Amino acid sequence: MPYSLFFDSELHLLVVRWDRIFTTEEAVDYGHVYMRGFLNAGFRPGYRLLMDMTRCDAQPQATLAELENHMRKIPKASRIAVAATAPLLRNQVRRVMTQPYMRLFDDTAAARGWVVS
Repeated sequence: MPYSLFFDSELHLLVVRWDRIFTTEEAVDYGHVYMRGFLNAGFRPGYRLLMDMTRCDAQPQATLAELENHMRKIPKASRIAVAATAPLLRNQVRRVMTQPYMRLFDDTAAARGWVVS
């Protein structure tokens, strides 16, 4: 599996880690697992999202399209922190994740510090 999800109910924080590039099928699965986990954890709009993408690079266009489709369906977060180091991936994040409450970081520790502050 190219990802992991951890729902921290105490902090109302969802921690997502991407470990590699997704296939289109894995992106579809990710969308389903994300929403199921979100609902099962009792999360609601206003949660905080930390995305650790430091282990992967930019996603292929077909995969990116499926991930964007998923993102349109998820409840709105209050803060999104994305840790990414690959230049092409950082550009994808800037292009796709245009929420004013999203910040891009070079490392996960800084991203976590901001998103839970």
